[in-house]
Amino acid sequence: MKVAFCVVAWNNADVLRLCLDSLLAQTGVQADVYMIDNASTDETRAVMAEYPSVHVTWSKANTGFARGNNLMIAQALRDPQVGYVALVNTDATLDAAWASTLVGFAESRPNVGSLQGLTLDYFDHQIVDSTHIFLNPNLHAQQHGYGAARLPADQYYPQKVFGVNAAACMYTRAMIEALPDRQNGFFDERFFMYYEDIDVSYRALLCGWDAWFVPDALAYHMGSVSTKKRGSTYSLTMVGRNIPAVAVKNTPGPVLLRLVPNMAYGLAVLCRELLREQGARAALSLFTAYLGGLIRVPLYLGSRRRIMAAKVIDDAYLARLLRRSGVLG
Repeated sequence: MKVAFCVVAWNNADVLRLCLDSLLAQTGVQADVYMIDNASTDETRAVMAEYPSVHVTWSKANTGFARGNNLMIAQALRDPQVGYVALVNTDATLDAAWASTLVGFAESRPNVGSLQGLTLDYFDHQIVDSTHIFLNPNLHAQQHGYGAARLPADQYYPQKVFGVNAAACMYTRAMIEALPDRQNGFFDERFFMYYEDIDVSYRALLCGWDAWFVPDALAYHMGSVSTKKRGSTYSLTMVGRNIPAVAVKNTPGPVLLRLVPNMAYGLAVLCRELLREQGARAALSLFTAYLGGLIRVPLYLGSRRRIMAAKVIDDAYLARLLRRSGVLG
């Protein structure tokens, strides 16, 4: 089975070579690399002239992370040999055995939908970037392990988890093609960017697909290179807008009703922390975007009906998972 690597670029010429070189250096797997450039105005075209083997799509407009990846995934899956799709941010690099390690793990187990390795801080490999992503009881997404000291290798072991971080992750073709509610894409294109990976992970979990943390597969992530170029509050605006969408689309009614107070508390905590650490402008950006996200909730009710119709896990089990930092077993 072949692996298709998908990369969404937007004014990332300064880090693009590092990323692509690590993808092209993968060992033990057949692979193709697909990239979409979201109307960059930097030197991306000049950089890509150095990589004739990469399948490049030049977009005339910024399609966002969600639609950009959807376009590449659709292109990659036209190749019947592609069994796995790997998403890698332009500010991430992979160990040479990353893909073969994940594929080997997936081939030895049934029902695998997604996989993530141990993702470390690019600048300090003794600091963890993430082991997986999950929703906490406030229905806010978190990167498990973010900022923690890296443990000795013998203290990590494969675990079934809530979901995988799209900075460096792999999805199986079987899961991509089976996941419900694809009217707006595998990644929901209404999100544009941020929270689309937690949305996919939530949907896959509800429908019975397994996500795995595989610690022997190493990746290195700089973090938020593109959004930092947009301005300090852009990511907060997108996160605030998309939090309610993920909750309403994917959370069964009885669980959602019980967690409404948690959501309100979580929003208050986030705004207070932003006020203290980044100032009133940041806190107001998040709060205003969250209100905008609530107004947009009717957009997702059709998706909710389709996802709930396909749900196979028990509500009580889901409620327990939300209190376990995304570790299933």
